[in-house]
Amino acid sequence: MFPYAYLRQSSVPDLGAMAQRAGAKYLMLTHLIPPIGADQQYPFKVPGGPLTEADYRRAARDAGFAGNIIVGTELVSVRLPAK
Repeated sequence: MFPYAYLRQSSVPDLGAMAQRAGAKYLMLTHLIPPIGADQQYPFKVPGGPLTEADYRRAARDAGFAGNIIVGTELVSVRLPAK
């Protein structure tokens, strides 16, 4: 990915670590780049092949997030428990 575009995005490990430091119970990942199952982020090929929901969850866990991880997909709806 071009540096000017890549460096404008938050990485999943960064988000996982930040959510853990903040004491978040939930982390919802949306607007994923590259999208789940994509073999390229035009014009670049995804190294190692398409990513899965498990890949995105693993990246957040590896960064230390211990809460619930929701990987957003198209038309997903989420109901969080009341406080």
